[in-house]
Amino acid sequence: MEHKTFVDQLFARVDTLDAEGFAACFTERGSFQFANHPVVTGRAAIQDFIAGFFAAIGGIRHRFENCWSLGDRAFCNGFVTYVRKDGSELTVPWATISRFEDGKLAEYLAYVDASKLFAP
Repeated sequence: MEHKTFVDQLFARVDTLDAEGFAACFTERGSFQFANHPVVTGRAAIQDFIAGFFAAIGGIRHRFENCWSLGDRAFCNGFVTYVRKDGSELTVPWATISRFEDGKLAEYLAYVDASKLFAP
């Protein structure tokens, strides 16, 4: 299965800070791990987590470099630009591993070093 269209739609939701739309991409018991944060399980918990993150930033945009599919998995990488509340920006590389069930995310791992995002 080719997952690039799904991933494009997922990141369109992220880049518009659409927490509800992001969470809707997951199975009811899906799991999400962002950077070094603990794994979040369940669509409602994922929506709460990502809504909190979106509220802490001024904006976000992703640029893809690659996206590969292998069976029920997708592997993607690129660069993300975070816009801080003060308007300054931080651009860092990212990579994701996704596992799908019935056309939705069952497991989503986002690898990014966002440690400087909230640094003074």
